[in-house]
Amino acid sequence: MVTAVLADGDRYAGRTLRLTGPRLLAWREAVAAISAATGRPVVYTPVPTRAYGEALTGFGVPAEQAGLLVEVFETLLDGRNTQLTDDGRDVLGRAPRDFSTCVREATAAGAWTTGPPVA
Repeated sequence: MVTAVLADGDRYAGRTLRLTGPRLLAWREAVAAISAATGRPVVYTPVPTRAYGEALTGFGVPAEQAGLLVEVFETLLDGRNTQLTDDGRDVLGRAPRDFSTCVREATAAGAWTTGPPVA
């Protein structure tokens, strides 16, 4: 989509594009789609943002940077982004593809391949 926006001259100048897929998708659903496509057990485990920040500082990330990341994630995950838009359709001239379709195609192309599937 970025290429389409950049190649289309001034059409998108000054606009904020909110690019979404065709449906709202929770992290747990996204991870389940990856698990199904790869045939590997992948599990989503939510981590409170403050605990994430503490882990970052424990790994040596400076407290100021960890605090900024915590603030970013709290903002991203507070629900304000749970809306669908037609911006992707406008840019692409077609409906956006579903995440599960993209995951299946990426898996078929070799993404997430680290060894034989777990039985």
